[in-house]
Amino acid sequence: MSSTPVDVRRTGKHIFTATNDRGAEVTIGRDGAPGAFTPGELLLAAIAGCSAVTSESMLIRRLGESAALDVHADRTKTEDDPHKFAEVQVRFDVDLGSIEDAGERAKLVDAVQRAIERLCTVSRSVEEGTPISLELPRD
Repeated sequence: MSSTPVDVRRTGKHIFTATNDRGAEVTIGRDGAPGAFTPGELLLAAIAGCSAVTSESMLIRRLGESAALDVHADRTKTEDDPHKFAEVQVRFDVDLGSIEDAGERAKLVDAVQRAIERLCTVSRSVEEGTPISLELPRD
């Protein structure tokens, strides 16, 4: 099993920088922090990004390398707890018009949906409620 650790370091008041072993960085902050993603926005980006990465090969193979592929994620929050997502909505904006046969379009959409449901690690982990182990210093 491979590990893909991410480190988060405080870089200013309410600002943090997440890094990985490949040198990528993303800025995290509270809602309204300029130039930063909130943790919730990062979760949405991870869900949309995983869906895009998982489906890219199938869609581009059928639509061509220059096809635009945009994936949007949004959320609704629970009424009784503003710190919890009630639902995440993922929407693909991709033009399937170059596939003339409606049956072929439907097959592609079904294949993309199955691939995301089976292979998108982020969505599967969120939907199935992956346990989180939290370790804090005690002394």
